[in-house]
Amino acid sequence: MEVLRIRNHLQAEKVGGQLFVFNEVGSTNDVLRELIAEGSDADGTVVVSDSQTVGRGRLGRKWLSPGGMNLYLSALFRPQVSPQESSVFTFLASCALVEVFSAYGVDAEIKWPNDILVGGKKISGVLTELGTSDGAVNYLVIGIGVNLNLPEEFIRREMEDISEKTTSLSILLGEEVNREKFCAELINALDRFYGEFRRRGTQAIVDMWIERWGFVGREISVDVSGEVISGVVERVDATGFLYLRTDEGDLRKVITGDTVF
Repeated sequence: MEVLRIRNHLQAEKVGGQLFVFNEVGSTNDVLRELIAEGSDADGTVVVSDSQTVGRGRLGRKWLSPGGMNLYLSALFRPQVSPQESSVFTFLASCALVEVFSAYGVDAEIKWPNDILVGGKKISGVLTELGTSDGAVNYLVIGIGVNLNLPEEFIRREMEDISEKTTSLSILLGEEVNREKFCAELINALDRFYGEFRRRGTQAIVDMWIERWGFVGREISVDVSGEVISGVVERVDATGFLYLRTDEGDLRKVITGDTVF
């Protein structure tokens, strides 16, 4: 991917103001933290790479990152939030992704806490990492991986046990996706939601995420370190925690886990 081709589609005010594009990196999150250490730390800085050699997802899981097919992007934010509220930026990124997919005519859904699915299959993931000092957030790095042009045969061959739960935008559309254009559209969407955050605060993002998630008042199950907790979702707070009312009437706070379908 090329910087100029991405910039041709950019309309963002803040996100992407500094834009770095690489052919191959370990992970875009790691490169962005290196740039921060070198002083390239402007709010809204974005790193994009054509491929990653050690891409990772939540809980240290590997994210397969072949070259020339997908989007691997990390964005730097410097908001005034507590570490406990940092997960709101996972929500922000999820909202941006759902909006962009919708523009392609794809009905994407959010899987708490950090995945985007289409038809029950994963198409994108978000990884939030933060830097702190004296208990305060110095910066947030939001890493996003999107399956854009993965062919079905590649998924079957390379992704084995998760191949039945994985899809790509090109499979859904039946045609190849322009990666530079999609990248710019995602940056534009991140910029819009970041603007909403700056104007209206954390709760506004949580409310928009809840609306797009759509599970408040519905029963879900979450795998928490091997224990499956089921209950009706009563609310999601500004830290991203779930509150489930179980069949026994208990209110369970779920800090982290994997939604079970």
